[in-house]
Amino acid sequence: MRRGLLSPEVKFQLPFVSPDSPIYRIGRAPDPWRLPDWATASDDGTFGHRFDDSERYFRVVYAGSTRLGCFIETLARYRSPGPQVLAELGAIANVCSDHTPTNTVPASWFDPRRIGRAFIRRKRFADVYRSEWLSFLQNRLDPELLRHAMIESGEHEFDLAVLMSKRRRLTQRLATLVYQCGYDGIYYQSRYGTDLFNFAIFEPFALEGCAVSEISVADPDLQTALARLALKVGHR
Repeated sequence: MRRGLLSPEVKFQLPFVSPDSPIYRIGRAPDPWRLPDWATASDDGTFGHRFDDSERYFRVVYAGSTRLGCFIETLARYRSPGPQVLAELGAIANVCSDHTPTNTVPASWFDPRRIGRAFIRRKRFADVYRSEWLSFLQNRLDPELLRHAMIESGEHEFDLAVLMSKRRRLTQRLATLVYQCGYDGIYYQSRYGTDLFNFAIFEPFALEGCAVSEISVADPDLQTALARLALKVGHR
């Protein structure tokens, strides 16, 4: 896919962020920054994440502006599901009862994972939650796609509530559009708090000052994340 498919005046005229502070990512050892293998993509060509490419041309690595944010984003999945989800699980026949207790991070989670720290300077990350971007996206995204996203989310107009919802077809199409505009990725607010910010980094990318470290249960940021999510670590 070629970049800059939209008119030249669009490129870099919409708000963007160029991070000068380190970014962080939790991933599998030995390299948490490694791109996902195309062989593991779903039938739709994406990896099931918010800003994956809807056209299957490029891959995306997700990072956070803080270590704490990375832990919260990664571990939130271990929070106890709601009563409806529990009821549905209970109705499934032959479900194995030998599983990790709710609100518990399994001890096995730590060994294969690392936390990476790096810089990605002189890059432009579209600040898509700004009002200018909302207006642009409303005019550029497929009207039928927008309509379905709003129906599914119960909204009557295209706003942040729709954009921050789990409407993957919408946000993935958004990512492809941002890429076509010539940006290097997306800067976005976490769903887990207005103080947490993330980066969706488009392929290809070049990192500077990379450092990788193991994750200790005693890590202060990890402990803060566990407390905020009301989680505990399971026994080995």
